Amino acid sequence: MLPDYEIKRVSSIGKQIDTIIFFVWMLLLIQFCLFLLFQSTEQVDGLRFRLIANSNTMEDQQVKNEVKNSIEPLLIQYQNNPQTYAELEQVVDKLSEKFEQKIHLSTGLALFPPKVWNQGITAQANVESVVITIGSGRGDNWWCALFPKVCYKEEVVEEKPKFWVWEWLKKRFST
Repeated sequence: MLPDYEIKRVSSIGKQIDTIIFFVWMLLLIQFCLFLLFQSTEQVDGLRFRLIANSNTMEDQQVKNEVKNSIEPLLIQYQNNPQTYAELEQVVDKLSEKFEQKIHLSTGLALFPPKVWNQGITAQANVESVVITIGSGRGDNWWCALFPKVCYKEEVVEEKPKFWVWEWLKKRFST
């Protein structure tokens, strides 16, 4: 004969806690899978412009600003109509002669570092871009002058991140 064992039943509270823990684990697993699936490693939509000065000296930064002022209308046209590349190339050549410095113009995919701004984080990505380099290109780049929201954080009150599952659990069991 088989020995008799006492049967212990799990209380309904224990079943609820097990269900909640299982639910939380499933949510975390789904979130992790979505993060892996939708993580962008390819090209970001849009066109970016970059103007890099020869150095960070006042003279080179002034040259950079003059180049910026000269090419800004063409860059806006280029964004809408990439066939204006020849015009942009001619203006860059004239500016190169005017400032007696080699100014290099290149288009194509360029690696842009991640940026933090008021609406989120722009991930590091290869982006279709126009890069204009003055001289050796060892100065700060000019991205912020055309698109300041990407570079300069607006003053935002720093708020700690909240996890809705944790907040929900605290509300649920804090009575």
